[in-house]
Amino acid sequence: MFRAGLVNPFLESAYSFLKKELSAEVTRGQLRLEESRATSGEVNVAIGVTGDAEGIVIYSMSERTAKAMATAMIGESVPVFEKLAESAIAEMGNIITGQAAIGLEECGYVCKLSPPTLISGKGVVISTLDIQRLIIPLETPLGYLEICVALRYLRPK
Repeated sequence: MFRAGLVNPFLESAYSFLKKELSAEVTRGQLRLEESRATSGEVNVAIGVTGDAEGIVIYSMSERTAKAMATAMIGESVPVFEKLAESAIAEMGNIITGQAAIGLEECGYVCKLSPPTLISGKGVVISTLDIQRLIIPLETPLGYLEICVALRYLRPK
């Protein structure tokens, strides 16, 4: 089961990034555990985690949301989701997860992150094998974003 101290770093870093970097107000939906292998969005950023916690974090959103967030990050309109927009969205996932890893380290969990991987397509299957996914739904004026945290903590606290 997930503990608040291990989930809060992801919530706090996402709120901080979206508010400061995208000037977006954030409303969190109901957290839920999920075993589905399919992602909810068309644009997905996956970041692997190793160390005292292992697994994957996935940021999933519609292409429309990804374009709106990339536009806010880049400072110019993104009519087509291509290389520059992809890079911006991947970097968003990287920054949020990096800040969350710092928060995990403050709780005593040292983690290393893989570079972000961007996966596009509706209903993409990204298996987390036997690791349950905690879904953190976030609503912003730029669109809906789901953060899927599928981590196994190897060192009990």
